[in-house]
Amino acid sequence: MIENPTILVPIDVSDPDEPALDLIGAVHPLRIVLLGYHPVPDQTAPQQIRDAHEQDATDALEACARRFADAGVDLESVLVFTRDRVQTTDRVANEYDCDAVLVPGEAATLSRVLVSLKDEQNMFRVLEVIRLVMEANDLEVTLFHADSVERGSARSELYLRGATDWLVEQGLPRESISWEEPTAETQERDLLDLADSHDFVVMGEHEPGIRERVIGDLPNRVHDTTGRPVLVVRKERNR
Repeated sequence: MIENPTILVPIDVSDPDEPALDLIGAVHPLRIVLLGYHPVPDQTAPQQIRDAHEQDATDALEACARRFADAGVDLESVLVFTRDRVQTTDRVANEYDCDAVLVPGEAATLSRVLVSLKDEQNMFRVLEVIRLVMEANDLEVTLFHADSVERGSARSELYLRGATDWLVEQGLPRESISWEEPTAETQERDLLDLADSHDFVVMGEHEPGIRERVIGDLPNRVHDTTGRPVLVVRKERNR
């Protein structure tokens, strides 16, 4: 379980996209660490880039932070100049004990959330984040079993029914929660199709490698294919 979840939000301060107000509202119950990163080209000293761009980068980060702060979000920000965005994201997520990493995207409205559940180890961490988001917003949630063997399998149904029952036990309306079961052959395609019809995607991390763990291959494909924001809930770490 997660108490007082902390979300890392990486922003490229060399070319910042302002986060959508609806998305800011959705994460309002959660503590935010805003990571402003400025890419450093190969063969260039980080200090050289910092000297040339630190003020602009600071201004961009502060402008983004104000949007969260104006919405009442509990916020902390950090500025980094880096050659490797992925490793920096992983390091900062560890340093600030972040429970999830947000891949920002387009969210003109925020009324339908897709939740991809894969394993029991991380399921309740994902569901706890969803519980907090649903309590603060009027949302419809679709639960997706990302490890189904066949459509309609008893294992998949029990898994999704159990997740639904847990959310209802926490006081959330059952009529706002539905579920989808893919087959093994259509699993990723079904996920991408569902993501495209929802406003926001929440999923647990998959593999333990840095690139897969932080903003892994599948979350990136969801984001790149649909443009939707994706929140990747990290597995529990020893702190």
